[in-house]
Amino acid sequence: MGKLLLGVLVTVFLVLGLMALGLSTSLIGGGPPSTQAQRDIPAAYLPLYQAGADSCPGLPWSVLAAIGKVESDHGRSTAPGVTSGANFAGAAGPMQIGIGGKAGNTFAGYAVDADGGGADVYNPPDAVFTAANYLCRNGAARGADVAKAVFAYNHADWYVTKVLAIASGYAATQGLPPGAPAEDVAAAAVQFAYSQLGKPYRWGATGQQGFYDCSGLMLSAYRAGGMELPRTSREQWLHGARVWNVGDMQPGDLVFYAYNLADPSTIHHVGIYIGAGNMIDAPYTGAFVRVTPFLRGDFIGAVRPTAAAAATTATTTTATTGA
Repeated sequence: MGKLLLGVLVTVFLVLGLMALGLSTSLIGGGPPSTQAQRDIPAAYLPLYQAGADSCPGLPWSVLAAIGKVESDHGRSTAPGVTSGANFAGAAGPMQIGIGGKAGNTFAGYAVDADGGGADVYNPPDAVFTAANYLCRNGAARGADVAKAVFAYNHADWYVTKVLAIASGYAATQGLPPGAPAEDVAAAAVQFAYSQLGKPYRWGATGQQGFYDCSGLMLSAYRAGGMELPRTSREQWLHGARVWNVGDMQPGDLVFYAYNLADPSTIHHVGIYIGAGNMIDAPYTGAFVRVTPFLRGDFIGAVRPTAAAAATTATTTTATTGA
């Protein structure tokens, strides 16, 4: 227990360091824990997941916690390899990190000694921070591609879906009253979108039974920020100020895709920009709410819902719709 306490203290200093750099830990870690998370995650593990994620800006703590849930039920599993030895594939510890065999010796290449007592795959602080390090170095840094990082952890599409679905239940959503400051509205919308990762797509859905279509997710995200958007992606294109240059985009901006880049009436998809060149979207039937790069061939432009349409003159006048 003393070793675990030391680990928590060390992670607190890491978080303070990140805050000193001007990084928002509430957004880095994916927001506060939901009631479900507080019920399900042991008290000793929750701050480890939060601080472990804060060591990798862009990695939601809820995703790290969801991996801990799937791998060992947060260390409570009695399966082989959780507290000693290894499982059939050579994975060990509460985060089931490879120490040999089929899983390879992943721990050796990514180990983090979180509490100063020597890196130990069975020690929760070391295991959680090592898992965060692995995810960070395999796509999660700055939110570059969280889904790719989760896939790298266990190389299975079903695993990514399950982890992101659990993560969406662990992250609390906090609505704002109408008229909140623009930066708070955008932050709440992004946080809401993060909390819905892994939810399934259904055309015409706006959250009913956990389903969304692309514009329905945007509608619900901004509703969490106290702002009402029009229902469809083509209507949402007209709601707010155009962001003409991709270099001026900010988290919370809506990004749009069209069949004909010269004709906004052909817009067919929308996502929410989260920074680092990525968006969260609900893509198509059979898929799930995901983190993915926003820039692709059918990108027509971006809109900032929190800014008045007349404010477009304040940005540069050269549209950037691709490179």
